[in-house]
Amino acid sequence: MNDELLQVATLGKSVGLKGYLKLHNKSDFVQQFKSGAIFFDKDGKEFTIKAYDKINQSVLFYDYEDVDLAKTLTNKILFTTKDITRKTCKLKDGEYFYFDILGLCVVENNEILGVVKDIDDNTSTYLLEISTDANLVRQNLPKSFYIPYLDNFVVDINLKDKKIYTKNSKAILENS
Repeated sequence: MNDELLQVATLGKSVGLKGYLKLHNKSDFVQQFKSGAIFFDKDGKEFTIKAYDKINQSVLFYDYEDVDLAKTLTNKILFTTKDITRKTCKLKDGEYFYFDILGLCVVENNEILGVVKDIDDNTSTYLLEISTDANLVRQNLPKSFYIPYLDNFVVDINLKDKKIYTKNSKAILENS
């Protein structure tokens, strides 16, 4: 199950006297934090939300409704699974979960440029970090490069074929 876990939040210091903790959201889906939602720590221990305060971004868990008990959770990292994320977090057309993008092969004009290694959010746009294909590295091209997640570069994402089709990306690689 650990390879299927996705980090979604870190718990901060206690807030008030009823057991609430500051929730530092690390996901794009704040709507997943609601009463009854279940999260896990790295060891698989379950934590069920009793209440979530959207305004203060604080959370109360069942069995931790006491400030002293809640303090034991400070700095704990919360995880969910890919399956739960797919069920509870709805995407709009043309949107993808980052975990579905990682590992996809990047292809331009029938040439494999590399594989998506990571996704960086530089606030103006997402950048796909690409591990350059070994054949291109042997041609003295960089071991990795970035492609902006924009229509000028990303033509199509095909999850079924596990490929991202691009244009203008080889020029980025050659000029890196």
